[in-house]
Amino acid sequence: MKRAFAAACAAMLALASAGRTVNITLWRGETATKILHDYARIGEAPDGFDVKTGVAREIRYLTRPFGTHYQTMADRVEWGADEPGVKVLSVCAPADAKPGVYWAGDLKITVVDRVLPPPREWKYFLDLWQHPWAVARYCGVAPFSKEHYAAMRPLWEMLAQAGGKTLTVTLLDKPWDNQCYDPYGTMIRRVKKRDGTWAFDYSTFDEYVAFGRSCGLGPVISCYTMCPWGYMVSWEDENGRARKVKAIPGTPEFREYWGEFLSSFAAHLKEKGWFEDAVVSIDERSPEDVRNIASLIAEKAPGLKLALAGNRAPSQFDGIPIYHACFGLYYLTDKLIAEAAERRAQGMVTTFYVCCSPDHPNTLCHNELEEAFWLGVYPAMAGLDGFLRWAWNSWPGDPMHDASYTGIGNGWKAGDTYLVYPDGSPSLRFLELRNGIVAAEKIRILDEQGLFAGERAALAAKFDRAAALAGNAPFTALKRETIELVNRK
Repeated sequence: MKRAFAAACAAMLALASAGRTVNITLWRGETATKILHDYARIGEAPDGFDVKTGVAREIRYLTRPFGTHYQTMADRVEWGADEPGVKVLSVCAPADAKPGVYWAGDLKITVVDRVLPPPREWKYFLDLWQHPWAVARYCGVAPFSKEHYAAMRPLWEMLAQAGGKTLTVTLLDKPWDNQCYDPYGTMIRRVKKRDGTWAFDYSTFDEYVAFGRSCGLGPVISCYTMCPWGYMVSWEDENGRARKVKAIPGTPEFREYWGEFLSSFAAHLKEKGWFEDAVVSIDERSPEDVRNIASLIAEKAPGLKLALAGNRAPSQFDGIPIYHACFGLYYLTDKLIAEAAERRAQGMVTTFYVCCSPDHPNTLCHNELEEAFWLGVYPAMAGLDGFLRWAWNSWPGDPMHDASYTGIGNGWKAGDTYLVYPDGSPSLRFLELRNGIVAAEKIRILDEQGLFAGERAALAAKFDRAAALAGNAPFTALKRETIELVNRK
């Protein structure tokens, strides 16, 4: 009787333990995150592994811009916190870990005998726009001071650990007019002399590019822009007075403002060794504007690359030499996707973006986390090179507690403008996006090795763009199937 009772107790304990088990499968060198069960007990990390837990703090947000109804969501991940709330787990397997099973309390880590290279070596083209002035305002420091760079560094380094390939720089004031809570300034001071010639001060630009690269961002230097929203451009005269004019591409004002600059800028980039990495970036401008910009670049700075984030049919830009062609998810076409491989072979990049639209899939406060994973992995499923999103850190007034965003004349949907918090905490939305990016990079490696081609093609066929845009895609099931495939032994 006692023996039977002891056996029953052991069986019950084993069952309870099995119910608490947290499973995570990693390649060597991989970092992955997931939400924990409340009752899971995480033990000491195995030698060489990095295991940490935290709590996703709640923030509030308006359910619609300029509305009055608030909701809350768990999003700001505070590592090391051990309090009631949504628990989050991060596990990193060392690159030299032996394949097999490791335990840390209730955590079961299965290491697959494949290696994920460090983020700087990923081929995935991730372009999340950074906003230095938002950091300066929130931290109360002078732009591009030592204190400013110190505040930016952990945020920029976190983005680099997700494989960020671009550093966002500005060629003029307010490239997006005044759509942000903190307007972007220029990193290049311009002075127009009395004789009509120009002087350009690249010191802030040079310092910032060097800083971004020291954080691991790049190599692309994404320069905004030659076509600001509203077309207004500004400079100083020799007396330090601010001047401005409307410079529409193709007009004499445009040519006068940008012609001498392009020649000077190209020479400066070549002197710094950055010419091959620099890209003049255009955001949601007309085909006519983009053609006129490309023409002036070809004349004044031949070889300088052009990037476009387009919100029209890609066919409208046919014939324009665009190095980085990025179109909104709504505007992707089968033709553009079919051309991506050929463009890649020619050294060009083809990506997609989401912003305040579509409503699904997205990384807004109201979206399911699995939608962020879908966005991250979709390029691998469709044959594209990566993903773009504004913005990494264009914060509203109180981003640590309230994601609602009412800019100057704009009300963006909550969560649209940032994926990281001022204190260096990642959002759950960003961590899930990164999980999707990692899955995409694994798919690339498996494709190169010729593994699971049939299964991958069958899974890719389930990533239906129309269903995702309608919010009807099985985001959770697609995530589960993707993780199972990329971690197959």
